[in-house]
Amino acid sequence: MLTYLAFAAVAAAADVAGAAIVTTAHKHGPARLRYFVAGGAGFMLAAAFVRMLPESTHVPHAFLFVLLGYFGVHLFEHTVAPHFHFGEEVHREALIRPSAGWLAVFGLGVHTVFDGVAIAAGFMVGFTIASIMLAGGHSRGAALAAGIGLGVLTLAGAVGTSFIAQQHIAYALALSAGVTIYVAASDLIPEVNREDNAPGLAYTVFGGLLFFVLVDWAFSEILGH
Repeated sequence: MLTYLAFAAVAAAADVAGAAIVTTAHKHGPARLRYFVAGGAGFMLAAAFVRMLPESTHVPHAFLFVLLGYFGVHLFEHTVAPHFHFGEEVHREALIRPSAGWLAVFGLGVHTVFDGVAIAAGFMVGFTIASIMLAGGHSRGAALAAGIGLGVLTLAGAVGTSFIAQQHIAYALALSAGVTIYVAASDLIPEVNREDNAPGLAYTVFGGLLFFVLVDWAFSEILGH
């Protein structure tokens, strides 16, 4: 248990560090933001398919919850979100919908709570969340706060997961997988594809996927998962 808590603390610190690096880089201009979003898209899809889905599909009707997460977000973004006030900090030059940042926090946040160490790449989690928040037009303060919030969830999950029924965790992960897949595939990838003749963005998406897979494999070997 102490080893698990130690890794959770490192992952929580990495959440914050990743968000801090992105928000600092953004002070010097938004030119790199599309590359941050591209890497985040690959990372989120890898997290959903490599970790969230395998951990959730052992319960009945799990894929129904995946679809509820996916289409629930679609319904929200096309009905509620256009009329929702996301705060005065949202800027008009946003690359993606302002709602995408908070939905990404939910999608990755649920998995961070229930498997914060197994998701492994805490730095990339914070990096991804901060990038999506900034791309959605939110302030640097909101982006950093989202990274800090995920760090807190990582620690809370390490302590409290043992008190929650595994069946409930599986359904929550299935729902969050659907949300994560929607944000990555429907909000982030279209922004990447919008840039003509930009092979660097395609490589960055693939790099985000490889980063998650490699780090997740390394942590699984260390923890014996």
